[in-house]
Amino acid sequence: MRGVSLWCFVLLCASGVLAYSQDPQSEGKPIVAIEYEPAAQPLTARDLANSQPLKVGQPLRKEDISTAIDRLFATGRYEDIKVDVQPRGNGVVVRFITKTKLFIGHVGTHGKVSSPPNEGQVVNAAQLSLGQPFDPKDLDPAVKNIRNVFVRNGLYDATVTYRTEVAPQADQMNIIFEVHSGKRDHYAKPVISGDPKLPEKDIVKATHWHRFLLPGWHPVSETSTRDGIDGIHKKYQSKDRLMAKVDLKSMDHDPAKHTATGKIDITAGPTVKVKTVEAKVSKGKLKQYVPIYDEGAVDNDLLVEGARNLRDYFQNQGYYEAEIDFREKPVPGKDELDIEYLVSKGLRHKLVQVDIKGNKYFKTDELQDRIILRRASLLQFRHGRYSEPFKRQDEQAIANLYKSNGFIDVKVTSVVTDDYKGKVGDIAVTYNIDEGKQWFVAKLDVMGMTTPDASRVRQRYASLEGQPFSEFNIAADRKTTLDYYFSNGYPDAKFEFARADAGPYRVDLTYKITEGKQQFVRDVIVTGIKTTKERLIDNNMDLHAGDPLATIQMTNEQRKLYNLGVFAKVDAAIQNPDGDTQDKYVLYDIEEGSRYTMNFGFGATVAQFGPTANELAAPVGYSGFSPRFLLDVSRNNFLGIGQTLSFQGRISNLNQRAMINYYAPRFRNREGRNMTYTLLYDQSRDVLTFSSKREEASVQLSQTFTKAVTGIFRFSYRRVSTSSVIIPSLLVPQLLQPIRIGYLSANLVQDRRDNPADAHRGIYNLIDGGIATNYFGSQRTFLKVLGRQATYTPIRKTWVLARQLTFGSIFPFKVAPGFTAPNYIPLPERFFGGGADSSRAFPYNEAGPRDLGLPAGPGGTLTQPTGFPLGGNAVFFHQTELRFPFIGENIGGVLFHDMGNVYSSFSKISFRASQRNLEDFDYMVHAAGFGIRYKTPIGPIRLDLAYSINPPSFKGFKGTVQQLIQCNPNLPAGALPTFCTPTVQNTSHFQFFFSIGQAF
Repeated sequence: MRGVSLWCFVLLCASGVLAYSQDPQSEGKPIVAIEYEPAAQPLTARDLANSQPLKVGQPLRKEDISTAIDRLFATGRYEDIKVDVQPRGNGVVVRFITKTKLFIGHVGTHGKVSSPPNEGQVVNAAQLSLGQPFDPKDLDPAVKNIRNVFVRNGLYDATVTYRTEVAPQADQMNIIFEVHSGKRDHYAKPVISGDPKLPEKDIVKATHWHRFLLPGWHPVSETSTRDGIDGIHKKYQSKDRLMAKVDLKSMDHDPAKHTATGKIDITAGPTVKVKTVEAKVSKGKLKQYVPIYDEGAVDNDLLVEGARNLRDYFQNQGYYEAEIDFREKPVPGKDELDIEYLVSKGLRHKLVQVDIKGNKYFKTDELQDRIILRRASLLQFRHGRYSEPFKRQDEQAIANLYKSNGFIDVKVTSVVTDDYKGKVGDIAVTYNIDEGKQWFVAKLDVMGMTTPDASRVRQRYASLEGQPFSEFNIAADRKTTLDYYFSNGYPDAKFEFARADAGPYRVDLTYKITEGKQQFVRDVIVTGIKTTKERLIDNNMDLHAGDPLATIQMTNEQRKLYNLGVFAKVDAAIQNPDGDTQDKYVLYDIEEGSRYTMNFGFGATVAQFGPTANELAAPVGYSGFSPRFLLDVSRNNFLGIGQTLSFQGRISNLNQRAMINYYAPRFRNREGRNMTYTLLYDQSRDVLTFSSKREEASVQLSQTFTKAVTGIFRFSYRRVSTSSVIIPSLLVPQLLQPIRIGYLSANLVQDRRDNPADAHRGIYNLIDGGIATNYFGSQRTFLKVLGRQATYTPIRKTWVLARQLTFGSIFPFKVAPGFTAPNYIPLPERFFGGGADSSRAFPYNEAGPRDLGLPAGPGGTLTQPTGFPLGGNAVFFHQTELRFPFIGENIGGVLFHDMGNVYSSFSKISFRASQRNLEDFDYMVHAAGFGIRYKTPIGPIRLDLAYSINPPSFKGFKGTVQQLIQCNPNLPAGALPTFCTPTVQNTSHFQFFFSIGQAF
């Protein structure tokens, strides 16, 4: 039987016309089969059925074939489609012969890359977007772009080629650029042209391309080149040549010397002098408010903005009627342009009253908190805060609040009263509110919402029946609706609304929802991983095949992968985003971070330290200088499972520390559960009395229960000892010998502060408890409990009442013979307190019991007391702060009261405020004071001045360590040197603290 073939060649021409051919004999015959070649199509069965209108049994029509081809092309997954129609029996077989389109998958590099540029910069330069259709024509421009990146970084000999690899799944084309950066050029002396008007050496120096104090030039990098040109700009700005133009014409490469010579064309322009007329403004203020300094250019828009800023500045100084104009004046015969701001300050005013009238629905305090204007106060706003723009913003803010609560017709006006109450210069501002009638929603109809969660979404609407009607509530409902649909795979969802009057001050609302087609995740494809185990990705990926396709969820998964801390870059994309398909691949392309990181650091501390080796005259210590050096080495993504092995070293004359840490996040694949194993050696002089040495092994499990609640469980086994003990009377075997401590502890933290660095509201609770027992191999047995509770209560808008209570105790048990309960606890395990963060009545760690000497020896004398702190077995501190605005916007003030102490034991905790004698330290010490807080991006800088009301007095020793040793308790009293006579000393009434961050 002679076969009849029909080929429909689909050609995507420039005009977009599809060409067909059709055998009239096949028209109208029934379709007996539909086949595909190859059998494995790039579409899922669901998408193929949705895109294929032809059905077995229906008659063959030309327009149906055309529609099928159009729909298949609309999916975006086909490069070419041919249709072959052949007779079979009484009908025809339709065979679709297709060529699958490929999409960009992993784009990476291979070879030697000398950073800069790093791998991410190289890949970004290729401009090949993950998930977009792959076109071989894009590869040569990508190579050219990468070459340009290398050239801009001085790598003129770099070679770049590429190879492509078809991925086995998801029809992806992976692209690997083979790069070899070659030798990097160094800068040569730049060639300066144009009209620079500055010495060439000053211009070259401003680039910082030459090594400082060393011969030779720095290697070329794009960043250094850009910074060099910026340095020249800054040089001209420092000379007031704000109109200077600096243009890097080229960087000429010398292949023989491997140098790059910059050719820089400079037009210096005139010297620009900015001054004010009829008012004095410092140059610093002019640079702050006139933006030509920041922009390095002079144009009319910037000068107008400067006039506006200066007007606001003078209005904030009390000149509420200030008017500012400006003029440009070239100076004849001089290379200079003068810009004069003409200031008409007018009379200086003081805003003494801000009133709100006509409000019934809202309380006055609620409205006051929303306005910017502030009446004059003693320190923060000496003349008040007032300006016309601020007043208009306040009117709008009040009106918006009313409108959001259904008062559509509200009107807010303001009246300024001059010479308020007859005093010249005083003004008052009154906001008059005409509330109008409140509008309500009579009925709400929602159309087009077919999702099963429709009732749950409606419950979250603000514009329900009987609720106030406002455009703000409708906007909130729109966001609620679209957030739901976008989160559930409806990318084309639309929200429209209509309103109709339903009687006096009542509105019928209609929400029309167009859901669109729901899309689903066909599969999640992760590329780019080399050393990372797949299970690490799987354990942190909650997006799976069959889930609704939501960009919000994709972004959340991307953030989770970043939070692992082992990836330098995580790109997320939808493959073929514009294709008309219901199932889509979600792609994550990963660039792994550096496996090793190393940090060096050095610093110094200037503070009050302990006494010197030969001087014991001051138990509260001396001011001193302590340099410190730091080394951190980390092996990231250890074993490819996202865990970290690190070493940390600290060396100073106060502290020597070495720590090996193994950190395993998401322990047993539980979110918020982390395990840490630690080996630690630490020798420090944190307390003046002694140096402590600690050798410790510990394991810690932390669990985040909620956003605000975290728990930590920890077991540590450590060997602690004291060394360099300054108090010879403590040189007894029980306290000098090393002690092994096995300690099991747990703590629970609840943190609901709005800002941990500078809290204005919220609470913070901590409970920490642990036990050391023989069962854990401990040579000392005790129970230790510490609790901390802080509250932050706002008072009106800007004042905060903050308080913190700290309470703790150590309960020794099974006390060994020869010890008292207080002395049974080793020195490094005791509580020490005092300082900026616990009690400002004391210097750091100076609270609590002190050395009083030993009981009488055989000779009948006492061991010489030194008065140095020994720590205690109980602690009680309470701090109260009233935080308030002080000067301007950034400086705040604090009035504080601290009370408490470190006590010898729990039973000795006392609220008594007086010291009974020179041997009594178990009483409550109080301090009051004033502090200043200066706001910075990293937290407030803190200065506290405290007056200790009842500081302790004690018997001390003035002399050296060698002299103290000569005070032998076995010698007769008459044989003791005169320097052995104890001296009465005391902690100073005045304390001074400077640090970063609030006290608590």
